[in-house]
Amino acid sequence: MKILLYGGTFDPPHIGHLHNLQSVAACVRPDQVIVMPAGIPPHKAASQTPAPARLAMCDCFLALAGTADIPRLEVSRWEIDRAAAGEANYTQATLEMLAKRFPGAVLYLAVGSDMLLSFDTWHNWRQDLALATLVVESRETDDAAALRAKAAELDPTGQRVLFAAAPALPMSSTALRGRLAAGDACEDALPPKVRAVIARRGLYRAAKI
Repeated sequence: MKILLYGGTFDPPHIGHLHNLQSVAACVRPDQVIVMPAGIPPHKAASQTPAPARLAMCDCFLALAGTADIPRLEVSRWEIDRAAAGEANYTQATLEMLAKRFPGAVLYLAVGSDMLLSFDTWHNWRQDLALATLVVESRETDDAAALRAKAAELDPTGQRVLFAAAPALPMSSTALRGRLAAGDACEDALPPKVRAVIARRGLYRAAKI
């Protein structure tokens, strides 16, 4: 059994995230995808968007379930619940949880190109690499050489870092938050389910002076 972990802050999730997940899934053909909204990621500032809202927006990924490359997909609140209990979450803990939940499964971890380039700064990164094969989804259009060099540095065997073969679709949640604050509905970048949650909860509005 092959399990693909697709994590992120998802603040908000956008069509670039869906595109990247489809590309990664096509690369490894998992039996199940676990979409994991981050709780308190140690390597970046905590999101200002309430976790329940980010979790609700991640339901947009469920539209991908039942396809040839993604037969099953689950949106997990595991890291968010850990954050609610005051625990910062390292990727190692999530991978260890999945290894216990799916005994004998082969684990894959989707990472963006920026994450690969900084992967050896992660907590216990060698253990992460032992637990799961990395599948890289590039977010840029000209970073192939740097990514291949980093992959060879991290894994000289060439067995633990894979690359999803798909054109990059550069898109930034940070930029989208700015557009939303300026009143743009971002219909070109956000799935309808995400826009509905944003509208219902009044997210990303510019602060009133």
